[in-house]
Amino acid sequence: MTVQTDRPPTGERATGRPTFRMFDMVLFSVAAMLLLSQLTVTAAVGPTAIFWTVAIIIVFFVPYGLVTSELGSAYPDAGGIYAWVVRAFGNRWGSRVSWWYWLNVGLWVPSVYLMFSGAISSMFFGGNLNFWVQVTITVTLIWINFWVNIRSLKTGTWVSNVGAGITIAVIVALAVAGGIYASAHGSATSWTTSSIIPTDALPAFVAALPIIIYNFLGFELMSSASTQMENPKRDVPRTIAIAGALIGGFYLIATVGMQLIFPADKISQTTGLVDALRHGFGDSGIASTVVTILGIGALFCFFASLVPWTIGANLAAAEAAQQGDLPPIFGKTHATRGTPVGAALLCSIVGTVFTVGYAGLFSLTGGAIDDVFWNLFAFSSVIFLLPYIVMMLAFGKLRRLDPNRPRPYRVPGGAVLTWLITWVPTILLAAAAVFFVWNPYDFSFAVTGSILIGLAVTVGFQEYFCLKSPEWTRLRALERGEDPDTVRQFADVAVASLEG
Repeated sequence: MTVQTDRPPTGERATGRPTFRMFDMVLFSVAAMLLLSQLTVTAAVGPTAIFWTVAIIIVFFVPYGLVTSELGSAYPDAGGIYAWVVRAFGNRWGSRVSWWYWLNVGLWVPSVYLMFSGAISSMFFGGNLNFWVQVTITVTLIWINFWVNIRSLKTGTWVSNVGAGITIAVIVALAVAGGIYASAHGSATSWTTSSIIPTDALPAFVAALPIIIYNFLGFELMSSASTQMENPKRDVPRTIAIAGALIGGFYLIATVGMQLIFPADKISQTTGLVDALRHGFGDSGIASTVVTILGIGALFCFFASLVPWTIGANLAAAEAAQQGDLPPIFGKTHATRGTPVGAALLCSIVGTVFTVGYAGLFSLTGGAIDDVFWNLFAFSSVIFLLPYIVMMLAFGKLRRLDPNRPRPYRVPGGAVLTWLITWVPTILLAAAAVFFVWNPYDFSFAVTGSILIGLAVTVGFQEYFCLKSPEWTRLRALERGEDPDTVRQFADVAVASLEG
């Protein structure tokens, strides 16, 4: 195993490759985190989603944002979350985190594109589009996403920027639609203190926590491409503050707008957004045209929201492979563009295999696209939360191991506040992961069982990678012209100091 030194892990900014401006980074983060595909899932929680959104902003999002801001400005490494974990815990944990981070995206991509195909069915085919046609649309979009990933970061930037703008427009339209509907028919949801503040707190907490925490993760993506930033030490904290305020506010606006039109138990997770717009604006000719335009915009946003996630995850996986912590194929990059071709190709293959495999399983059992979507989404979400648990613990350890490191942005407060900021989000993340697998108030043996089997397979692969990591590390050192024995000797000393 190797331990990262005080430098970006590998490489320098390639000549002629684009840099991210802070404006690009804000929109990049908004496009990644303000997900139209999440609006229906959040609104389906009910009026208590408002209470839990505000509560989780205070107890989770704020400390998480502060931690990410400090780590991103103090350690503007090319690998982002992977690099921070390696600094704190060594490359075995770097292997695990990079694998989780990358795999969750490979599983999440098809779940969103299944929602995309469902929206097409609802908008243009009355919800009757053939099951396998929707699967074909999903697989086609997976490979279009691959093409965007291997083009350049510039391509990903403009897709993200346009997607962020359309996302905001759709959310504003949703709020307007909610206002129009409520003024004509009254609110479909009862907005009372008892409906917003949960009286039966534990079941509401179990249902809301994983979904809402999921909504507020992703700020570290910009650090995965920090070598492409103009000034990461200055821009990372500013981006977090601006993007965080926008994301939190827009999620609240969208939740209220949708619940003005439908009660929570009537909101479809796959078609609820278009249904709400159509129901709110009415069925006149002009309204139908507006809804169709907004619906097409929403489809583009489903695609755009995946671009920054796949770029960030594939860059982090490529960096891990270049260090020897993932199989070498993950580190293959384009000869002229420098984009992570190997990781992007594998991501698309994983997405295709799981889409077709789940589709075959559910078609045999009479299932629907909604069933395929939810199982992929729940499984990917559990894996998605795991790297953040390790990242939060890495923050606390790096504060102890590297107290003299220059930190252009430093979380204020002393040891007690540092402990709280480290452990409160960690505990909430762990609880969210458990509740994605097992909801004691809405238990499904099929969902829980399939996720546990998937996790067992995931752990098997990750531990194999950890076992092979020393061999891959030596090979990478030889390729860089370094003495592998010297690298190993340094690593042993570094790991001993970390453990001490």
